[in-house]
Amino acid sequence: IMMHPDYTGLLRDIFRNRELPQDFSLYLHMPTLTDPSLAPDGGEAFYVLSPVPHLGAGIDWERQAQPYRDAIMDFLEQNYLPDLQANIVAEHRIDPRHFAGTLNSYLGSAFSIQPTLTQSAWFRPHNRSEDVDNLYFVGAGTHPGAGVPGVVASAKIVDNLIGAPTPARAPSSSTRSVSTHTGPAAPAETPPAGG
Repeated sequence: IMMHPDYTGLLRDIFRNRELPQDFSLYLHMPTLTDPSLAPDGGEAFYVLSPVPHLGAGIDWERQAQPYRDAIMDFLEQNYLPDLQANIVAEHRIDPRHFAGTLNSYLGSAFSIQPTLTQSAWFRPHNRSEDVDNLYFVGAGTHPGAGVPGVVASAKIVDNLIGAPTPARAPSSSTRSVSTHTGPAAPAETPPAGG
């Protein structure tokens, strides 16, 4: 993980200003370091993730995707991986349009809901419906969170929940009855004669 020194500015650009950050933080992963079978002999598989605003930001990805990719590659070459671009054999780029069109993700959000404190960990939507019996939720928008580890963990949680006893629920507001009477039951009123 390469964190930009002004991480709060990066978050402000993405979530408040809804613009592509000029200075970015990156998540880098090279899975072939632990599993060489993921690339042809002598090759590597390399993954770069840069957080960007969702489609509600109005960014023209048709025009902006390539220049943004180029800025990231230039940054990596200048600071960490000389000649990176000259050694690329195959490349696949994904932007929010892919998440919206292929994965049906709302506004192309790769990680589902915004990672604020009140939408993180236990505060995320739970894996078992609190309103409908035998309805379960799994994925980036549920507990425990986004990313492959979070999604796999949510699947394991749901696997353990299916068939497990459902905890008792408090009555919902539509079925809850409230009584302020605390004494013995009042005698039934007798309707007036002649009725």
